[in-house]
Amino acid sequence: MTVKKINRLIAKYIDEPHEKIILNMINIVIFSFIYYMIHLYDKNSFMINELMLIDREKQELNYYDFLYYSTLLNFTISFGDMVPLSKELKMVSAIHTFIFWYIALF
Repeated sequence: MTVKKINRLIAKYIDEPHEKIILNMINIVIFSFIYYMIHLYDKNSFMINELMLIDREKQELNYYDFLYYSTLLNFTISFGDMVPLSKELKMVSAIHTFIFWYIALF
């Protein structure tokens, strides 16, 4: 399959703006789950601003923190409160952003 055929096939499914929004919402949820699983495997995978953990009982990150990170990363804004540390996690974050822009600009 050539690149043109693949692009035409994808274009069939994301012609309308609402379809792009839905795909990007799915993108956010999938990658937030990936980031959360990586964090559960390696607690030092992210550098976390201490202010994120104030007023929490267990002082641990939960899934919603990664949903927040994924949403901000998806729209390429960041407040610096969660920073990926490993090369692999940085690559996953870059792929996440590229997928967003591919969907948005297609």
